[in-house]
Formats: sequence, C-alpha cells, structure tokens
Amino acid sequence: MKTLYLFMVCLMMILSISCKKDEINPSRETGYLQVSIGMSIHINEVGSKLKSMLQTENFKVTIYMADGTETKSFESASDMPETIELETGDYYVEAHSDNNLPAAFENPYYRGVSNVFTISNNIQQSVLVNCELANTIVTVIYSDNVVNSFSDYTTTVSSALDSLVFTRDEIRMGYFQTLPLEIMAELTYLNPNGSIASKSLSGSIPDPLPNKHYEILVDASIDGGLATFQIQMDSSEVEIVAVEITDVSNTPQNGAIGFGELLITEIMPNPSALSDTEGEWFEIYNNSDRVINLQNLILGREDVNRHTITDFIDLSPGSYIVIERTDLATGAEGYTYGSGILLPNTGAVLTIFNEGTESEPGTPIFSVDYGGTDFPNVSGVSISLNPDLFNAADAVMGTSWCSSTSVYSTGDLGTPGAVNDSCQ
Repeated sequence: MKTLYLFMVCLMMILSISCKKDEINPSRETGYLQVSIGMSIHINEVGSKLKSMLQTENFKVTIYMADGTETKSFESASDMPETIELETGDYYVEAHSDNNLPAAFENPYYRGVSNVFTISNNIQQSVLVNCELANTIVTVIYSDNVVNSFSDYTTTVSSALDSLVFTRDEIRMGYFQTLPLEIMAELTYLNPNGSIASKSLSGSIPDPLPNKHYEILVDASIDGGLATFQIQMDSSEVEIVAVEITDVSNTPQNGAIGFGELLITEIMPNPSALSDTEGEWFEIYNNSDRVINLQNLILGREDVNRHTITDFIDLSPGSYIVIERTDLATGAEGYTYGSGILLPNTGAVLTIFNEGTESEPGTPIFSVDYGGTDFPNVSGVSISLNPDLFNAADAVMGTSWCSSTSVYSTGDLGTPGAVNDSCQ
C-alpha cells in the first residue's frame, strides 16, 4: 500500500511538471515551405558552348525573413527536407552555386533570389528560386591578320581582383565577377632585319553586365602600324560595343580618377527610422593621396539610375562624404542627390564613374555589388566596410563588410561621414 501511494505521488508530480511546461511554451503557429531551384541563361552562344550546368542539388540554400534575418541555411539543396516548417510570416529564399571565384576559365557561378512570400498557419507554400548566371563571360578571338602576321600574341583581361591570360590557342570562356575589366593585348613580330618587335594594345569594358557574354576581337597589322580592337557583347538585344585602342606608350594622360582612388565605404539601403525615400544614403571615401573634386562625377545604380554630382566638392585624402537622398537622412554634412538613385533593400551594383554623360559615363572609379555573397542585410542598420580593408580589392568582397553598431542622428545604426565601426 505504501509503494502504491509513492507511485501515485510521483505520477501526480510528473503530470504537474508536464502541464507547467505546456503553459510556458504554448504551441506556435507554423506553416510549411517547399523550395524548388530552377536555372536560366539568357546568352546566345558564339563559337564554343557553355560548360554543362551545375547540379542544382549542390546549390547552397538560405531562407531569410523579409527584414533580412537569416532563418535557415542548407549547405546543399539535397540536404533540404521535402517540406520545411517555418513560423508564420514573410520570407524570401536565396540559392547559389559554391564557386564564386574572382576570375576563372569554365567556371559559371549561378545565383537567384525569390520574391517575398508569406507563410500562413498550417498551409504549405511552394517557392521557385530561379538562378541565373551571375558573372560576366569573356572570350577572345584573333583576326586572320594577327594569326598570319604575328609570331606570338596574348591578351590579358583583368579586374581589381584577378586576371586571366588568353593565349593564341585559348578558346575557353573566362568567367569574371561583375567588375570593370581592363584588356591588354601583346603581339610579337619579326622585323625584316630579323629583330623581334612588339605591339601593345589596351582597352576596357568599364561597366560589364552579369549574364552577358563579351567577345573581344583583336585585329592588328604590321604594315603601317594598323591596329584595331573591338569588343562585342554576345546578346541579340545589345548592340556591338566598340572600344578605341592605342599603343600603350602613346596613351594620353587625361586626368581621369583611377580605379580605387575613391571607395564606397558604407551603405544604408533600408532605414527604419525614416522611409526609404527620406533616409537612404551611402558614403564615399578618398582613398588617394591627393584632393579629389567630385563635381561632374557620375553616380550609378546598375543601368537603372544615374546622377551627376553638380556641387563643387573638394574631398581631402582620408576624408568621407555622405551622399544622401534627402538632407534628413543622417544629420551629417553631405551631398543630396534626391530621387536620382534608388537603393534596393536586397542589393544592387553601385558605381562611381568619371565625368561623362549619364547615358555614357566615364570610366569606373569604384563599383560594389552590395547584394552579393556574404554582404550583411539588416533593416535600420547600415553596412560598412571594415576600416582595416580600405582598398579596391577587398572592398568588393562581402566578407570585408559588416553591420554597423553605432547610433547616428535618426536612431538607426551607422557612422555616416565618420570612421566606420570595427568589424569583429
């Protein structure tokens, strides 16, 4: 009888604890997500074929809340369950292949972001993430003049991060992160007296686009020193783009600001204290050893928005200036551009160009895709470049950026016009 009494007491205690646990953790409202990954490439092939598509089962998949907070991540799509349980709310999904190299032959990198969708209680939601080629393709073709007249020839295509060398027999496609590209062709020939001579040609692709194929045609002749150099974009919707080439030794110094002399070091695309139309801004830093005047430089967001700086602004070496949508944005002294540039919350390519026109700006000074891999994205918080990595090569990498921690005038987090917070 005593044993039965002890058993009943223990059972009542267990039931009591179980009831209290249920009261502390009430059931959550959840729904279910099914993710599918698709791929598309909008390129008309020329000469050689694209490398076989990567298996989407190997793509990394990350689920974010609509405000950019990461919720779930899978190293490969094959690791995902058939359905994913999520709390009710608004989300989006990003998927990408795990091969985002600065430059490499036969290395297509794919990335896609879904539209924002809603998870409702006990409802299954299906989402398609359509991944497209996220880098730029480059190939090089040598004309019959070059093949028949020169003993050797190579073309080097370089970004701020890496370069590829296209030899005389190189027919593979080069895949680059979408950054300004410089082109240098070196051609060698024999003089009648048997001595070796060379010719150097240079050019650029200042604003390459992702998911596009640029075909570089090198054409030169020894007679009369004739040399031409043409780039065409392999796309039925885009006209041929020609680039003027001169011998390197005779290239004039036109006073243009060099790539990396100005950097974009902080971006606020998604303010909380103010609306986007009032509170968006970004920051420019003088990374050179001289005063740079910003008047007539052109700001660009991909091919969608362009704005010419109209004020006479001398920016000293090591100084910052805030480029803001309205004078309410930061409380810091800066330049107001109005509605000329819109900053999407999910990321975009932001560029500073040398003087030109808004339809045909000058050469790029700096460009960053703040929606790229590893870039932070948090509402009400600016993203800032690590102050230890103020150089063009590091500044385009998402791993060099972090979320700001200091509070500025509106109550949001950031350091507009001041030294960036340290990235831990």
